[in-house]
Amino acid sequence: MPITPNSFVDITVIVHEPVNIYGGASLHQGVKVGCFTEIGKDVVIGEFTRISAQCFIPEGVTIHSYCFIGPGVRFCNVKIPVAKSQAEYYQKTIVEDEVVIGANCTILPGLRLGKGCFIGAGSVVTKHVPAREVWCGNPARRMKP
Repeated sequence: MPITPNSFVDITVIVHEPVNIYGGASLHQGVKVGCFTEIGKDVVIGEFTRISAQCFIPEGVTIHSYCFIGPGVRFCNVKIPVAKSQAEYYQKTIVEDEVVIGANCTILPGLRLGKGCFIGAGSVVTKHVPAREVWCGNPARRMKP
């Protein structure tokens, strides 16, 4: 498992290789990471969060504790891609505690997913999601109870 210098990976973290973890990333107690996942520079993943296989989590993403990230989830950190790495363009994405993101979702940059929200499989999230709401679709919309 390639882990670059200055990364913090707690001794209780379980990683199913192959996984790439880049410099400055922090994986805290009880985190589980599925195979073929890429965790970018300075990403923070909170306690007891599960990252499924084939996820892409680039620089600028913070995932808090007790979250579930389904297989194939992709986070984005820029709205307009550039050919070279330009960290000043990265937008911060925050995933609060207890969030569930279903398989194959895409999360656009600069968003906040509120505590305990649920994102249905295959959704494309383009807006902030308030706490404890269920969102699904492309683009993702709030589902009425």
